[in-house]
Amino acid sequence: MNATLVMEAIAKIAPELSQQQIIEAINSFPGTSRRFEKIAENLISDYGHHPTEIAATLKMAREVSDSVVLVYQPHQNVRQHQVCDLYTDCMELADEIYWLPTYLTREDPNLEVLTPADLTKNLTNKSTVKIADLTDQLVEEINSARAAGKLVVCMGAGSIDDWVRKNFIRP
Repeated sequence: MNATLVMEAIAKIAPELSQQQIIEAINSFPGTSRRFEKIAENLISDYGHHPTEIAATLKMAREVSDSVVLVYQPHQNVRQHQVCDLYTDCMELADEIYWLPTYLTREDPNLEVLTPADLTKNLTNKSTVKIADLTDQLVEEINSARAAGKLVVCMGAGSIDDWVRKNFIRP
C-alpha cells in the first residue's frame, strides 16, 4: 500500500517518468535501517524508544501477525522519568513483553534510576510482562516464540540491536 502511494506521488510530481522508471527507483531504495527491519524469520529490530514510536511499530506488527512479542530496552533514565506514565496504552498492543533494564547514557547522577519493576508497575497486562536481560536464556525464549509463529519485535535505541544481530544473524 505504501509503495502504491509513493508511486502515485512520484507520478504527480514527475510526470515525465514512466511507470517502469518509478518502479525501478522504488525497488532500488535501500530503506531505513532500524525501522521495522526484518533480521530473521519472525524477528524485527526497531529503533523506537518513545511510547508513540512503540505504539506505531506494534500496530504495524499487528497487521502482519496475530501474536506479537515485544522485547523492549528503554533508553536513558532521564527520559524514563518523563515517559513512564505513557507506557500503559502502547504496551497493551503486545501479547507478551520482555522488559529489559534501561540503557543508561548521558545520565543525571542525582536522578534515581528507574528499574524495570518501576516502569512496568502501571501496565494493565502485567501477566504478560517478564523482566529480562540480554542473555542466552532470552535467545532461547525468542527462538521458542519465533518457532511458534509469533512475531518478535526487539525495540530500543541502546545495545539491543547489536545484541540481536550478534545472536540471530548467522553467517
